Amino acid sequence: MFIFQLFDSSLPIGSFNFSNGIEEAFHRKLDMTSVIKTYYHEVILRGDAVAVKMAFDDPTATDELVYASKLTKELKSSSVYLGRSLANLDLCENEYLKEVKEGRRLGTYPVVLAQTCKCLNIDKYTCSKGLAYSEVSQLILSAVRLGAMDFKTGQRLLLGLEFEDHDDFEPSFPLIDILSKAHERREVRVFES
Repeated sequence: MFIFQLFDSSLPIGSFNFSNGIEEAFHRKLDMTSVIKTYYHEVILRGDAVAVKMAFDDPTATDELVYASKLTKELKSSSVYLGRSLANLDLCENEYLKEVKEGRRLGTYPVVLAQTCKCLNIDKYTCSKGLAYSEVSQLILSAVRLGAMDFKTGQRLLLGLEFEDHDDFEPSFPLIDILSKAHERREVRVFES
């Protein structure tokens, strides 16, 4: 049960505050299903899910890589906020997590999650799949909160996505970077990102 809890959107790390570009996509009347599917395949599976596996062995270098891959201020701050919040739950302790809590490491979400999984003896592939589920379900919940799709549509979308294991870190979805940058300038908004 603990493994499910670790990847659940109700884990108190504040993930409900971030839409990661979904709010701006909604305001621009983009097809939400298409945006979420592309985000899942191109950013989550080819980016953060790969980073989780890398961070089991080298959290410091992976932290810097993940941070650099988030091109906008919002996407960077979202990843760091969620990572630091997870570290501060004190689910386990190791040197890297201690350094995140002390502010000596960036603490991006995929890296903190990887180190938390490693510390809790959750293997890297389960952790990678858990991250993919956690991140895509949060995108879907953001779309539901905005009224861009209903809950049943969101659940069907989630059920239709398949996990693909990648080895190379190569996230790329320029539309999300553009949407995130535009969202930073939006005066009235529901989400931080």
